[in-house]
Amino acid sequence: MYKKVLSLSTFLSLLPFALSAATSSAGPVVNQAVIGAPFYGFTSDASGAVANAVGPTADFIQPLRLIARSGDSNINAGSATQLASSLLLDDGTVTNLPSEEVAWAVDTALATVSLSGLLTATQVTDRVRVTVTATAEGLTAEVRVRLEPNAAAPSAGPASSLIAGSVDVPNAPGWKNSPWFGSFYATDKSWLHHADLGWLFMQEAGDGSLWMWDQNHQWLWTGQGVYPHLYRAKDSTWLYFMLQARPKKAFYNHTTKSVEIAQP
Repeated sequence: MYKKVLSLSTFLSLLPFALSAATSSAGPVVNQAVIGAPFYGFTSDASGAVANAVGPTADFIQPLRLIARSGDSNINAGSATQLASSLLLDDGTVTNLPSEEVAWAVDTALATVSLSGLLTATQVTDRVRVTVTATAEGLTAEVRVRLEPNAAAPSAGPASSLIAGSVDVPNAPGWKNSPWFGSFYATDKSWLHHADLGWLFMQEAGDGSLWMWDQNHQWLWTGQGVYPHLYRAKDSTWLYFMLQARPKKAFYNHTTKSVEIAQP
């Protein structure tokens, strides 16, 4: 992506059509590139010397260093933070890299990182610092994030807002019905059994929305006004839970435009 431009003589030997370079009687060309194409130009200093001659194939920029950063330096179990990466260039500027141009890796099984750079902490029992590595343009950079266990959960469990907004199902001890999430059986731990989705490990996101983990999709995010749409963190994909396909667990993948059937 970032390459030094070939010299003019090299271009002349490789290309069949005539090319020209800007010249100046006041001094030599400091930087030269292919010109004579549909657009080009050059700049000069006060003496009239050509400082730069640029054309559509000219590129004088070289990356010097990769920089990685995290939206949050500390995240709790079940929470996530967005990672980002930038390139420091040899002209003193910094450019942010699109997520698809960066490869992310984390050095522990206690966290996962998606293709879009979303770092999610899984089940954490003790405070631990993890290292996430970014790789792009042949360069690497590291960012460290501290994972922390959740504070003691209230008696209603980690999905307390979900439970508080639900009503008991008649003649079904332990079962509750949410006006937006459906029927579920809540345990006194972090697990609940959803009538349609099966067993889920639940964590609140802090704004009433929910992170939930299951063996097929790993971490999913949803909330009131969002469900039955779910965001899958491992591949940054939006899914739509097809209620009409029940009892099958069918999800429409908005990225691949296809239907996924979860294993029982």
